[in-house]
Amino acid sequence: MTLIPELVERRARRALSAEALPEETVGRLLEAATLAPSCFNNQPWRFVAVQGENLGELRAALTEGNRWATRAPLVILLATKLSLDCRLDGGRDYAYFDLGMAALALMAQATREGLIAHPIAGFSPGKAAKAVALPEDFVVVTLIIVAKPGEADLLSDWQAKGEAEGRQRKPLGEVAFRDRVGTPWS
Repeated sequence: MTLIPELVERRARRALSAEALPEETVGRLLEAATLAPSCFNNQPWRFVAVQGENLGELRAALTEGNRWATRAPLVILLATKLSLDCRLDGGRDYAYFDLGMAALALMAQATREGLIAHPIAGFSPGKAAKAVALPEDFVVVTLIIVAKPGEADLLSDWQAKGEAEGRQRKPLGEVAFRDRVGTPWS
């Protein structure tokens, strides 16, 4: 057996094309996200796919380090609110976990379709929420920048270098353990 190709091939690339994405493609990305599991099937996620008139306002919420993302023809805002999902003992608010699984499903589908789907944290959540008229009781967790591969001309030197380098991951034994923490998986 081998690993799922979409997980192996997925990369958070930054060299993007401004070419518009077909509506049916965007629909498949959103549908894939909704197929993720969730606690008691609560589906606490909310996705706002921005391609039209609000795209400029959403782009204005990006930090300078994410200037490369201003070329993307699609930005998907992912939000939740804790009351939509399981709130378990020990402060385990499952809404964030469930939204994360939905994000991965969306990114895997994008990879399958030959697209870049790059989640970012560098933005103003308040400006992003305002751009899409998100109710105040929701938490904007991430933006996923979606585009076809394209030019690297908006990238800083370190970003361009990262595009050219191979994928970097910590060794499995550093993050996964056998039976107890401290015994690396090997």
